[in-house]
Amino acid sequence: MIVSGVATGFLVESFRDSCQALRPRALLRRYQKFIEIFLWLGLGIASFYLLFYLRDGSWRVYDPCAQIVGIILYELWFRRPMLFARRVFMRLIVYPIWWVIQLFIKIVRSIVRLIIKILMIPIWPIIKLIEKIIKILIEKNPIKAPQKS
Repeated sequence: MIVSGVATGFLVESFRDSCQALRPRALLRRYQKFIEIFLWLGLGIASFYLLFYLRDGSWRVYDPCAQIVGIILYELWFRRPMLFARRVFMRLIVYPIWWVIQLFIKIVRSIVRLIIKILMIPIWPIIKLIEKIIKILIEKNPIKAPQKS
């Protein structure tokens, strides 16, 4: 249960840091407090599942105390090494994957733009012709505003 307290401290702090890294108008940042409540509920359910898995569901008074001790140990001793490990993980795993996803999106977007430009080549004279016809029709028959009586 001490380890689950350390994990709880790490997950909550990681969630808070992630929300602060977002732009201020981001949906996740606007509803950060509500989502954090659900995060705490999920972590509580996970700790009860851990108790159920490890000790067949028997709950003892020292279990919540052990989790609190785990959170305190995280703040005192494990915070810096775990944040360093998180930074290394982000730079070695997450950022390259995110870069590949962004590259893929840019390539697909460029291909779609190229296809649209190619399709516009035969359509462009038709559009210009329609614009001239509309301009001529508007000059011949101007729309008059209704008059008040």
